[in-house]
Amino acid sequence: MGYCAQTTISWTFDQYTDLCAKCVILLSVLRRLLQKMHPLIPIFITLLWVFHPVHTEVVANIKSRDELLSFLFGISALSGLFRYVDTHKLKYILLAGLAFFLALLSKENSVAWAGVFPLAIWCFTKVDLKKTMLLSSVFIGVIGIYFLVRISVLGEIGGGYELMLINNSLIGAKNYTSQLAGAFYIMGRYFGLFLLPATLVFDYSYNTIPAVSFAHPLAFLSFGLIVVGLLYAFKYLPKRSMISFSILFFLGTILLVSNVFFLIEATMAERFIYTPSLGLCLLAGYFANKWLIGNKTFEGPVTVSHIRNNKLFIPGLLVLIIFGGRTIVRSNDWKDNLTLLQKDVKSSPESARIRYALGSTLLVEKALEEPEGSAARKNYLERSILELQKGVSILPNYNDAWYHLGIAYKELGDAKNAVLAFEQARSYKPFNDANHFTSSGIAYGLNKQYDKAIADLEAAVKLDPQNSDAWNNYGLYLNEGGNMQASLDALNKSIALKSDFDKAFYNRGNTYAKAGNYREALKDYAKALSIKSNYTDALNNSGNCYIMLQRPDSAVSYFERAIQSDPGNVKAVINLGVTLQNLGDTVNAKIYFEKARSMGATL
Repeated sequence: MGYCAQTTISWTFDQYTDLCAKCVILLSVLRRLLQKMHPLIPIFITLLWVFHPVHTEVVANIKSRDELLSFLFGISALSGLFRYVDTHKLKYILLAGLAFFLALLSKENSVAWAGVFPLAIWCFTKVDLKKTMLLSSVFIGVIGIYFLVRISVLGEIGGGYELMLINNSLIGAKNYTSQLAGAFYIMGRYFGLFLLPATLVFDYSYNTIPAVSFAHPLAFLSFGLIVVGLLYAFKYLPKRSMISFSILFFLGTILLVSNVFFLIEATMAERFIYTPSLGLCLLAGYFANKWLIGNKTFEGPVTVSHIRNNKLFIPGLLVLIIFGGRTIVRSNDWKDNLTLLQKDVKSSPESARIRYALGSTLLVEKALEEPEGSAARKNYLERSILELQKGVSILPNYNDAWYHLGIAYKELGDAKNAVLAFEQARSYKPFNDANHFTSSGIAYGLNKQYDKAIADLEAAVKLDPQNSDAWNNYGLYLNEGGNMQASLDALNKSIALKSDFDKAFYNRGNTYAKAGNYREALKDYAKALSIKSNYTDALNNSGNCYIMLQRPDSAVSYFERAIQSDPGNVKAVINLGVTLQNLGDTVNAKIYFEKARSMGATL
């Protein structure tokens, strides 16, 4: 799934360090930019940005460390740039260039900071346009170096990713106009998340964003708001307006991931607003300052009364408390994968990816960790199947969900539905992985389609000759298909790769037993039992071999051990009853026959 969470209650040392570093640098930069404003404003903007709930994903999700580093190095570069402007010391512009290069290495979207730097110089200093452009050329040069490094390592400038409907639902738009309307609708959702972050989810892929036209109120309002904002920003940019900077900072840093100009891998994500939200925080700070001191310039030393006796303190503190509380609550959702998924599936029930992720987590992290045959395992498998079925009902060609659905059915013992699910998965995307062929082959085998099972498992061992599990199952179904020698060869290969593979020894024992070589079979069952002492099937089949060798007394002890290991093993119960009857112990034989009947056996 790719998501790994860390709660705010148990943050790691590097998270504290990163947060403190960003707070200090951001506050330092804002104090430099907003020198004429009330001294509380830089503090308010910093805390508003840090406490905002929409940033929870970036902090909690390990995958988003690139966003954290990108912002840290971007704001550090801005700090270095202003130190150079103020002091004209060469080291600061060199450090700014280095920080920007590190931002680009962290995340390629950091290229947007190259537009922020000249904009900040222009809006918050008296540097003329010519010198502003000259300073900006340093960062253009850094971008050139970055792309040279990227090409030398990757051989290309772009990422070479494949656009898929599951990742970006705008791919399914009827035409470009609908696609563009969807992009502006998403921009409206970003505004909504900033103003009212009540419902947060980690995934906004298919089918969480509806198909809309410009007739949709949010798409139309968002488009109008952006157009008006741009017109205002460019009108007052010559006057070095803070509002112009705030608007252009937001739009400049979000447009690369907005799907407005080109489609990207994702429809929408809360991590995409991490850096751009600073522009909206700056706007909030601007209007807060207007409310505090109007158009005046703040003068005089800061006193306690400036903090306590002003109109911003109470409402500002209230906003921070509400946002901070929401952040803590949301952080707790990121405790682990299952907690997050079970929370978000309620908030976004139509997300195919959340359904798939929840089903896969229930399967891999829960069901497969429980003992085979246990009630807990069965319960988790049934819950997994339910979620995965909902996932493929939302997106019928979701091959990954079909594949995991096949595994869940296979583990539940429903061979027929497992085969159907695997066939659906490979119809949308041909298998090219040994594990895929192994799982499908086992399902075919359980469904007694031995030719198909052998074909898939043969493909698995060709793709991964070191896969002992694939060789084991290949040998198992070669035996079922009647090819004894090939079965032994495959099982010998499995054991050679994994000398303590109990199932391979058991299956080789079965192959020997089927060929009538009961003594060799007993050796393999004994080896399997030395690895796994409570291997019920190996105990039961050992008893069967002793019966065939006309040693019923020895058989009795193995059947008894099998029942002790698994009281619900009806085969062992029947075998013990029959053996006791043949030995003349009809009283105890009757007891075991009655027990078998109570377990549903027909005698």
